[in-house]
Amino acid sequence: MDNLSYTRQFHNYALYHFGNMIKNSFFVFTLYMRHIKITFLLSLFLFVCFSVRSSAQNLGVHPTTLEFNLANGQSETQVINISNGSDKKVQFKLYLNDWIRDSLGGHVYYEPNTQPRSCSRWVTLSKNFIELDPGQFTTVNVKLQLPDSPAAASEMKWSMLFIETVEEQTNNGNKAAAATVKNLLRIGVHIYETPPSLTKKQMKVYEIKPVANAKNTYQVVCQNVGDIMLECKSYIELSGIADGKKTKLEPVEFPIFPGQKRYITFQLPANMPKGKYSALGVVDAGEDLSLEAVESNIDVE
Repeated sequence: MDNLSYTRQFHNYALYHFGNMIKNSFFVFTLYMRHIKITFLLSLFLFVCFSVRSSAQNLGVHPTTLEFNLANGQSETQVINISNGSDKKVQFKLYLNDWIRDSLGGHVYYEPNTQPRSCSRWVTLSKNFIELDPGQFTTVNVKLQLPDSPAAASEMKWSMLFIETVEEQTNNGNKAAAATVKNLLRIGVHIYETPPSLTKKQMKVYEIKPVANAKNTYQVVCQNVGDIMLECKSYIELSGIADGKKTKLEPVEFPIFPGQKRYITFQLPANMPKGKYSALGVVDAGEDLSLEAVESNIDVE
């Protein structure tokens, strides 16, 4: 698992939009072969996820996000439902990882209790291994206990609970019939702890910058300078210097942790007329915040 724990898993666009689509109804798959990293483009990622979901016949986890709002010294237990709608017995192992989002929105995983914003050390699971027959379901209690210390509630923290299917196989060539374990897929459950004393929401937008060695590709650079995670939407609006004609690029939705800086990438349309444009980069961080924007002049080649 070490090779998986420290690698970026998916492009931010694919992960975020597919995750949102099933956030409240099913789960997110991370697919891999043992000891081999697999990187997916958007189209391949979606194809594989839907294909495996079908073949797995509704191996279900709900919810896939646990949000805690605890002050120091408080505790809360939330419940995850796990079901096996397939026609085979399925085994699951459960474990925690620390994680961050990088500047492009990709997930990077670490061993638990190694990151400064981790709450893994405060999470207790009622079960670490589950075996379900066809049609069975079970529940897992996830308890978060904050220490009785002001420092514990001074900032938002997070963790990732992985629920990973394993398959027991018998080695017929071994008289002892030793069992080996083959990794199949894993499901990530996001755990967020946002103390109720944290209320500051603030986003800053710094610049629109060209992407090196990528023709007509630009990034809006922004940062969450508040205390809590924000759900954002960004877009670029172009106005022709010569004719004033406006073109609005397709918005990109993304979450952003407190303190995190993000680079939101936009590719100009292939049929965009060449010339000079005024570009307005906008980030919408929610209804209760004003739009943040930055303006720049660009040349479309």
